[in-house]
Amino acid sequence: MDRIRAIWQNPAYRFVFLFAVLLLAEVLLYPWATKRWFFVIRILTRWTAWLEWKVCDLVGASVSLDVNLVTLDGFAVRIIEECTGIFEVIIFAAAVLAFPTTGLKKLIGLGLGVPILYAFNVLRILVLLVVGRYQPSIFEFMHLYFWQATLILMITSVWLLWIFKVVRHETETAPSIS
Repeated sequence: MDRIRAIWQNPAYRFVFLFAVLLLAEVLLYPWATKRWFFVIRILTRWTAWLEWKVCDLVGASVSLDVNLVTLDGFAVRIIEECTGIFEVIIFAAAVLAFPTTGLKKLIGLGLGVPILYAFNVLRILVLLVVGRYQPSIFEFMHLYFWQATLILMITSVWLLWIFKVVRHETETAPSIS
C-alpha cells in the first residue's frame, strides 16, 4: 500500500495514470456519444468540408463542394468523421485534463488548443488536396504516414506550449523569496 501511495504521489506517474484513464474513458464513451449526438459529427464534417472549399475558392482554385465531398481540379476527397480532428482533440483533452494544474488553466488549454489543432487539421487536408491533385503517387504516403506522425507531433507541441506558456508561466515570473 505504501508503494502505491508513493507512486501516486509522484506527479509524473499520476499524470500517466490519469491520462490513460481519461483517454480510455473518452474512447469508451465516444461511440455512445456519437450515436446520441450524431448530428454534431455531421455538422463538423460538413463544416470542415466547407472550410476546405472556401479556402481553395478564396485563392482562386477550381474547387467544388458537394455536401462533404471536396473536389480540386478533378481530385476529390470525402471529409469523414476521422478528418475533423476530433480524435486529436480527444487525445489533447486527456493530456490537458490529466496535467496537475488549476481548472482555469485547463480551460485555457482547451480553449486555445482545440482551435489550434482544428486549424492545423484544416491545413493538413488542404495539403492533401494539393498533393492528391499534383502528386497523386505520394498521396497515400502523405495521408497514412506523414500526416499521422505530424499530428502526433502537433498534439504534443500544442500541449507543451500550453504547459510552458500558461501553466508554468506564473511560477517562472513570480519573485523568489530567499
